[in-house]
Amino acid sequence: MKKEDVLKKYRQENEDEGQTHINTQADLYGFYGISFLALLLMVYQAIKELPFGDVPALLFTFLSIGAFFRYKAAQEKPFLWMSMFTGLMCLGFLVWYVIQTW
Repeated sequence: MKKEDVLKKYRQENEDEGQTHINTQADLYGFYGISFLALLLMVYQAIKELPFGDVPALLFTFLSIGAFFRYKAAQEKPFLWMSMFTGLMCLGFLVWYVIQTW
């Protein structure tokens, strides 16, 4: 493909590759931040002997939905398996939390 054809294709798609990269990096750093905070909350809850299944359930929800939409876009089976596994982990932690706090 010629350089002009590639540029024309990107202009037609109306997508800024630099902005897409910035958004991806921002989301990644945001996930690192929320994961670190979740870890701190779980450690605090464990030290105080409080139930902590709610926080991992939220994180596994994020992972499950993200993997599912990657599967829908790419149709790659590992993403489907990851979505199902993390979805089950989410449900497990959620049930465990509800049982602990009932």
